[in-house]
Amino acid sequence: MEAEAEGSASRILAAAAEILADEGYEALSMRKVAARVGLSQAAIYRHYKDKAELLSSVIGAGYSRLAGSIDKGDYEAGRPETVLAEGIRRYVDFALDSPRLFRAILLQDLGPAGKGIEAFSPGVSRRRKTFELLSSTIARGMAEGGFSPGDPELTAQAVWAAMFGLAARLSIETELDRSRIEALREREIEIILRGLSAGQGEKA
Repeated sequence: MEAEAEGSASRILAAAAEILADEGYEALSMRKVAARVGLSQAAIYRHYKDKAELLSSVIGAGYSRLAGSIDKGDYEAGRPETVLAEGIRRYVDFALDSPRLFRAILLQDLGPAGKGIEAFSPGVSRRRKTFELLSSTIARGMAEGGFSPGDPELTAQAVWAAMFGLAARLSIETELDRSRIEALREREIEIILRGLSAGQGEKA
């Protein structure tokens, strides 16, 4: 019974994410989710008390998957530029591999439940693991002299904006050739690392 309940919960979350991605926040309803997964509305309410709780679970599950896809390397070892490049690859690849989920949680207004995912607010690196990893890697690069000095969190936000822009484009333009996508991703990484390089100013 427990495994069956967990299976129903995961199906409900997947259906809710699909509706969010395809139709938007306003279209999401317990009735529509129930119809999508072939359950009664009462069954949906046994898992989630209301739309807000369901949406919070979709966001939480989405960010857990994103963080899990990024947090596979040793961020304390290796050269910061190598670690940063790999983190960008994993972030972009998440959008490629899960475009619907990416669009559902990151490309639209999610109402009150989405207020906690503001990416540019001060202290975001203390609240979001993906930002913490990005900010700490940049801070280490600055401390070791490989990256030009600056505010690590602001720099992390600037880097995130660049990789988010590419990931968002690729989550929408899903028909692009994979080899072209990989070339585009690597070119963006090259541009970001060149901009961060401590020696960039001396070469200009």
